[in-house]
Amino acid sequence: MNTFLLFDLFFWTYVALLVCAAVFDVCRFIIPNWISIGLVVLFTAAFFVHPVRVDVVSHLGAMGLVLVATLVMYRFKVIGGGDLKLFAAVGLWMGLDALPQFALWVAIIGGAFSLGLIVLRRLLTGVLVAQTVFGQVTLPRLLLPGERIPYGVAIAFGGIWLARQLPQLGLFA
Repeated sequence: MNTFLLFDLFFWTYVALLVCAAVFDVCRFIIPNWISIGLVVLFTAAFFVHPVRVDVVSHLGAMGLVLVATLVMYRFKVIGGGDLKLFAAVGLWMGLDALPQFALWVAIIGGAFSLGLIVLRRLLTGVLVAQTVFGQVTLPRLLLPGERIPYGVAIAFGGIWLARQLPQLGLFA
């Protein structure tokens, strides 16, 4: 198999897993465990196959750091269990070098997504209250006022945003 095709396969599998996580979180407010497990297995395979060696201690340290931070957030009901596992799995890919940039992008994307969703929910609530003429309208759960924000979207797109900068996903970066 062509070397470039193999590394492209790793990249697109990584992206596909993160897009699946975002879609599941938006549609069902759940991130299946197989996605986080798939990311860890994919990292392990990339580690053994890719010619660029990465510092395993850095990557495991990043995963551990993310796990501790997200466990605290989970304890105080800031994030869900699926978000915790996804964040830790993507943290494994980032390593300590890319972790601050990843956290920043997740915060920026998450803030923008949350703000947009809150505004959209308020607008739709106002429209639904005003529309008694059209009968009953059912909104998706994502758009209902008071629902949680699916933060897996921010984690997924933050991970995708930085993907080509990662040595094990970039082409001999």
